[in-house]
Amino acid sequence: MKTQVRLLGANGNSLEFAGGRRMESDGNLLGDTEYRIVYVPAFAVASEEALVTLLDHAEPVTDWLRWQRARGAVLAASGTAGALLAQAGLLDGGPAAVPRVLRSLFRSRFPKVRVDPSSTIAEHDGVHTCSVPASEWQLVARLVDRAISPHTAQWLASTTGTDGEREEGRLTSDDPLVSSAQFWLAQRFAQDFKISELADLLAVSHATLLRRFTRSLGVTPRAYASSLRIESAKRMLRNTQISIEQIAVMVGYSDVRAFRNIFRKHVSTSPSAYRRRGTDRE
Repeated sequence: MKTQVRLLGANGNSLEFAGGRRMESDGNLLGDTEYRIVYVPAFAVASEEALVTLLDHAEPVTDWLRWQRARGAVLAASGTAGALLAQAGLLDGGPAAVPRVLRSLFRSRFPKVRVDPSSTIAEHDGVHTCSVPASEWQLVARLVDRAISPHTAQWLASTTGTDGEREEGRLTSDDPLVSSAQFWLAQRFAQDFKISELADLLAVSHATLLRRFTRSLGVTPRAYASSLRIESAKRMLRNTQISIEQIAVMVGYSDVRAFRNIFRKHVSTSPSAYRRRGTDRE
């Protein structure tokens, strides 16, 4: 069965992403093409009022989402996009993982939806929601498992680090600023970066970022990035034959001795001993 990813826009025009990047869409929401998976990504809105206005004029999109679901598509939405699924009535009667800043709106506008504040991912009748960016890869792996194959989903989960190891303890935050910081760090943990750059991007002071991040997750941004490096190294040690020296460089350490010391501090064993465990889980 051939699998192809298509990027669709409501009207088929080019799409603008965070940071100003633009991409041409592969099509619009017209026609009768049926999809196995429909993923609606989070989008930025200036205010809650702006989101309400968007929802009031979203009938072409919500009609299309209902049409896809009626024909068996697995649907999912992240962050603000969950409001489109709710507007389409696809979350009625079931739980939904909703960003904290939107929970009040959901409870007033969509009273049939059961907002679940304890989960970052929720599923109801083939429709999935995700409340924080840190859980998006886990959600995508679930969708692939449902709509394509468990084998492909297992490979994807292992590649992205959502293969279940310590998943229940994975640090997630209801604070939108902290979730955004986690996403930024997940993209850059293997690079040289400055926390001040992240603070500037989020339009907060360095001290504010440290305070909110530590209060929400119990660790500093730098310590969080270090844990991402070690988790990435563990996956490569389990799933590849790449040398320990190369892995150290790939996850951001120019000094292999420093990598070995930090790895031992996190995992309580050496990288070579960890590799010898094979596929054993901690």
